Amino acid sequence: MLVADHPPNGETKAVPQQDGGFAGEDFSLAGRGEGDDEQREKEGPTGLNKLGSSSTAEMQPKAAEAPDSGGSKLMPPASVMTRLILIMVWRKLIRNPNTYSSLIGLTWSLVAFRWHVEMPKIIKQSISILSDAGLGMAMFSLGLFMALQPKLIACGNSVATFAMAVRFLTGPAVMAAASIAVGLRGTLLHVAIVQAALPQGIVPFVFAKEYNVHPAILSTAVIFGMLIALPITLVYYILLGL
Repeated sequence: MLVADHPPNGETKAVPQQDGGFAGEDFSLAGRGEGDDEQREKEGPTGLNKLGSSSTAEMQPKAAEAPDSGGSKLMPPASVMTRLILIMVWRKLIRNPNTYSSLIGLTWSLVAFRWHVEMPKIIKQSISILSDAGLGMAMFSLGLFMALQPKLIACGNSVATFAMAVRFLTGPAVMAAASIAVGLRGTLLHVAIVQAALPQGIVPFVFAKEYNVHPAILSTAVIFGMLIALPITLVYYILLGL
């Protein structure tokens, strides 16, 4: 039997009597704990089996999907890749204003040479101003690009040496072969070889920077080509007897 005890703070708590009223409750709690342990031991293997079956079921679809995902990443044939590259290059060319300006300039040169047509002076001077401004901006872009590089030779010493060899050795050799193939001989052949040994122009760097195709190599070729072009051109001039 429980008797309500009223402490001074107004709380009510149960006071056990001498007849051991809590003994049965303790015994019942103890019995309930033992029953829970037995039930957990019985359910333990079942829970592990459920976990194992669920993990196996999750892994099986992934294993089944693996061949499909690998098969979907196969590359298309070489002909399809070539066609896609050509289409992409064509789209880049038709969107580039330099393509239209080159075609218009070539057409005008042919027309002016054939029918002796003179370009109006105002148009000629305007084109000259635009040409000078474009060259200055290209040089400024080259200097800014070189200044932002972590080292002076941005592409590395070996690549820079290879680029210089291609420009000043392979270039004149290719020009000599092409000139001989079209019938140039004598002084014209020598002049063509010397012109092929001149330094790299700025326009290739502009295109390389625009399309992000090895701009470091082109910038190094332009800068160092200007520095070593004079002695190399003099050597070609002396060897060819001009």
